[in-house]
This record gives sequence, C-alpha cells and structure tokens, in this order.
Amino acid sequence: MPDQAPRVSIVIPARNEAARLPASIREIRRTFPNEEWEFLIVIEPGTDDTAGAAREAACGDERFRIHINPSSHGKGHAVKTGMLLARGDLIFFMDADLSVPLRFVGEFLRAAGRADVLMGSRRHPHSVIAVRQPVARELAGRLFNRVLRCAGITRFADTQCGFKAFTRAAARGIFSRLEQSGFGFDVEVVVLAEALGFRVLELPVEWADAPGSKLRPLRDGVRALMEAVLAARRIRRNYPKRCQASE
Repeated sequence: MPDQAPRVSIVIPARNEAARLPASIREIRRTFPNEEWEFLIVIEPGTDDTAGAAREAACGDERFRIHINPSSHGKGHAVKTGMLLARGDLIFFMDADLSVPLRFVGEFLRAAGRADVLMGSRRHPHSVIAVRQPVARELAGRLFNRVLRCAGITRFADTQCGFKAFTRAAARGIFSRLEQSGFGFDVEVVVLAEALGFRVLELPVEWADAPGSKLRPLRDGVRALMEAVLAARRIRRNYPKRCQASE
C-alpha cells in the first residue's frame, strides 16, 4: 500500500468469524481487484482463529490490514478502532457476512457529495430484502427502532443496518467521541452525527440475512436500547444547542 491516503477505506469488524470471513475477503478481492483502496479487518479476540483465516484469504494482498484488538469489548469497539485507523477520504464499515452486496459501495460513492454520513436503510421504500431475517429478529428490530423514534432519540427508521459510510472528517469527529462498545453503538453514531452538525442521508440497499449472526434479539436488543437512551442523554447534555437545532 503506497503512503498516499487511499480514496476509500472499508472496515470490517470480526469476532469468531473464521467460518464466514474468508469467503467475504475473497469476494472483496474479486469485486475490487485493482482499486488502490485499503481494507481493514478489525478482530476482537474470540475462540477461533479468525486472524489466521483472514490472512490466508487475503493471500498476501497488501491492501488488507489485519488489526487484532488486545481484548474483546464488542462490535462497537471494533468498528471504532477501524474507523480511527482508516485513512480513506470515504470510510465504510460493513458486516463480515456482506449482507449488503459490494456493488452498493459504488452506489454510495456516487452519493458521497450529498452528505457527510451515508446510512444504508432496510426500511427505505426502494430497498430490497432478498432474504428476510427470522421473524423474532425482524420484529425485535422494528420494535427497537419504533421505540427510538417514539422516544425522540432518532428520526431514522433503521439505525442498525451494518452498511454505512463517512467522510474522513465525520469519521474522526464521531468515532473519537463514541463511548458505546456493544450493539447500541449504531444509535450513538447517528445521534452524534446530527449533534455535531454532520449531514446524514439514508440510502436504499439490497439486504440478505446470512446465518451465523451473533445477535441475540431479546437480550442484546434490551441492552442496546438502554445504551441508546444513555448515549442520547449524554450527547444532548454535551451538545444541547446543536441537538435542539436538529430536532
């Protein structure tokens, strides 16, 4: 990788993903064979050899950087680590299973001048759900976001889609202030973005559920909701004027 900052960085958090991650890395290499971008795989320590599997799949491709966190704190912590390490002009994070097809990187790049934060939304009227989640997870997700909107925490219908992109300035501003390390981090990211005055745009995506999710709908959903409420209170206390202007 040359010293010059790449146009695009893609951050993928991973924990216990030795089974799913190699296929995703190979798909990234097939889809972007010549782009001088960087791909950061941020690994939270687990019980399998995710790092070894990632290195084998990268097959010496110098565009891939594999960073292993010293200890495991959660998905939010892994994403924060990668976003602050990334050097791209536009910095994506996406899930290890590539539930949103990689062709949407191009769609988001074409929209990059319209906002500082681009959010994939499964609830966008033009989104396509190719493979639905199990009923319990889908209902839990819809309820989660409905509660957030009813409580005035966010105006967005889908904060949890694992496909988002940020300008470098937005990534630095938001993730340097991020405190939540678990599944509630997505909500904090969105609330922080608006509180800090960054423009946020929801975009349609195609999305397919993939088996092997680490999310437990009831337990993790309740915890994420509590984290979101606490984060929103903290942000509104720290940035009251900006929060009022965005409401």
